[in-house]
Amino acid sequence: MEVRKESNGLKNSMVTREELAIINQFTKRALKEDEVYTFAVRLCDNEVDRDGERFPRETLEELSELFVGKSGIFDHQWSALGQTARIYRTELVRQPERLTAAGDGYCYLKAWAYLMRTEKNADLIAEIEGGIKKEVSVGCAMRRSICSICGADYGSCEHRKGESYGGQTCVAVLCEPEDAYEFSFVAVPAQKQA
Repeated sequence: MEVRKESNGLKNSMVTREELAIINQFTKRALKEDEVYTFAVRLCDNEVDRDGERFPRETLEELSELFVGKSGIFDHQWSALGQTARIYRTELVRQPERLTAAGDGYCYLKAWAYLMRTEKNADLIAEIEGGIKKEVSVGCAMRRSICSICGADYGSCEHRKGESYGGQTCVAVLCEPEDAYEFSFVAVPAQKQA
């Protein structure tokens, strides 16, 4: 029990009763404050990523609901052995004064996740607190991606991501999310700010 209260000197001062009530909607038994560790992550944003794709604000809003209850894993390895955390709430954060490459007001999908304070997770908690484990990537499915140049379904036109057309760089705009699968701790995320 002492390991749960203080893992490597980390005290659990973040968990409120309200958050614990939300977390307990995902558990088989009611957890206590000293049994969970919570942290926030920036899942994805509306900026162009390393793959030449972007989520518009509307897509991020739809993804917000889909990510609640999803697992946190490592390197997109879809195995129960790597399940470490669970998202219990999300919020779309808007920073309209900051413009994206597409000229939109910047926004990102923020999530709060929890993991159990166990001896096994003590090192992970220390790495999160120390800023070592902080980059994440998301796994999700989209119904459509649209060419930013002509508005057609991406791949059905002659435009290619990353290439310039009349001074505009082609981007695949990801739309109509079908599902959110997970978020993963990764070394190099596609989304630079994730």
